[in-house]
Amino acid sequence: MAVLPEKSILLVEDSALVRFATRRALEEKGYLVDEAASGQEALARAREKIRPYDLVILDIHLPGMDGLTVLDSLKRLPEYRHVPVMVVTVESKVTTIKQAIELGAVEYLIKPFSEQELVRRVKKLLGTGARKEVSPLDLLRKVLRNEINRANRGGSKATLVLIVVEGVGRGKIIECAEQASRQLREIDTVMELGKNTIALVLPLTGRDGAQVVVNKLELAGVLQGVWTCGIAVYPDDGENGEELLARAEASLREKAKEKAPSEPS
Repeated sequence: MAVLPEKSILLVEDSALVRFATRRALEEKGYLVDEAASGQEALARAREKIRPYDLVILDIHLPGMDGLTVLDSLKRLPEYRHVPVMVVTVESKVTTIKQAIELGAVEYLIKPFSEQELVRRVKKLLGTGARKEVSPLDLLRKVLRNEINRANRGGSKATLVLIVVEGVGRGKIIECAEQASRQLREIDTVMELGKNTIALVLPLTGRDGAQVVVNKLELAGVLQGVWTCGIAVYPDDGENGEELLARAEASLREKAKEKAPSEPS
């Protein structure tokens, strides 16, 4: 059976923070995402791509060429005549939304929006992104790869934290992961990695910042009972995701050994 390619999305947004969080949310669901910070860059990317994007997510309020002009120009390209466009705006004026729809948009989203709502709308237009189910570990590897690439381009750090909570079931660890997600930034990734393990991926964060995050989760009551954490920082502890995973697991073992009661001599 042939494997279909992942679905590609062009994200046009001038806010670096919004691009960061939106791209991460979509990539976690298996979509391929390219970014453009301006209308001119968006049109250039659309024209140079051999196979048209499957979806364009377009902010209406852009510097220079505004989103409606970009939408009009995009729909004049034959290969994008039938490509769905979702417009994003901070205003809910009926006239603006109506104009966008008349120009060819098929969906709109009002800022601020949740990642869950964004993914729901995208899935409604494109279906699922990934062509097969991926394990939590495979997903973590993908998130690490993306964050390491961004950290490398920006000359910044990215940190992986593995937290093992002892004596809890899978339902409880999922609940812990959900509570942790509510405590952290939108750009952070929190996932349940196993029946007693939570993984945190913290962009723009070093070792000290990661420890602050862990302390925050403990104070908030997210981490209860007996727990251990292992921390690995890019690029200090590894050049890729596999090296970070290995270092975080080694850190976990070291911490667990420190907590274990010493054997009698």
